[in-house]
Amino acid sequence: MIGAANKKLWLALGLPWAVWALSACSSAEDETSAASNEEVAVAAAVAADEAEGAAVGQDEASTQLMSQADAQALGNPLFHGREIYLRGEMNDYGVQRPYRLRQFDENIYCTLAPLRSDWSPYRFKFADASWSQGTNFGFAVPPAVMREGSSKAMLNPNSRFEELRYEPSIDGIYRFCIEYDEQNVPYASVTYLEDGKLTTMDEIIKSEIERTFSTATTTTAANTQTPSAAEVEQEAE
Repeated sequence: MIGAANKKLWLALGLPWAVWALSACSSAEDETSAASNEEVAVAAAVAADEAEGAAVGQDEASTQLMSQADAQALGNPLFHGREIYLRGEMNDYGVQRPYRLRQFDENIYCTLAPLRSDWSPYRFKFADASWSQGTNFGFAVPPAVMREGSSKAMLNPNSRFEELRYEPSIDGIYRFCIEYDEQNVPYASVTYLEDGKLTTMDEIIKSEIERTFSTATTTTAANTQTPSAAEVEQEAE
């Protein structure tokens, strides 16, 4: 009887301590888990701040590079202090900042345009906002029909209605350029840009086009609904 009573006594005394021990252990685990979650949250916040800072820094660098390229193009004496744009059926012959020519290299000024092969050919010119003499670039030698791999087309900066044509073989992003040779004779070149082979400036202009027109595949209405350069120039007069 005494043995049984002692067992009951030990159980009565030991049970609260066991419950307390289990509770303390569980509380410690909860605290550890909470601390771990807090550390994860802090690390995530730090990573987000770093990513945001990197994005801001990248945007600032892109803006600086774009501004420099704009200034270099504007400073080209052969542009007579005018902003020059790609104006054609890919953008309704409009004057739009994403299609402004920027300096890509010495004596090379370019922009990008998304083209569709089923809307080929695209008529185009390079010109300032007013189609001014000296910066109204059309073809100098007919027929000036360009394709991937074709030679550059000589340009006439005092053209009237001499539009160039480009026939894309596949859908994609194309680089349109005015290039000057050693005698300062301007030529037009058009190059298809393969994925993964865009320069830094290509990427910046492509992003600007996407922001402005929602998607890189944005194009104008069908060619039959697009006014010609002659019609646009006549309206400007």
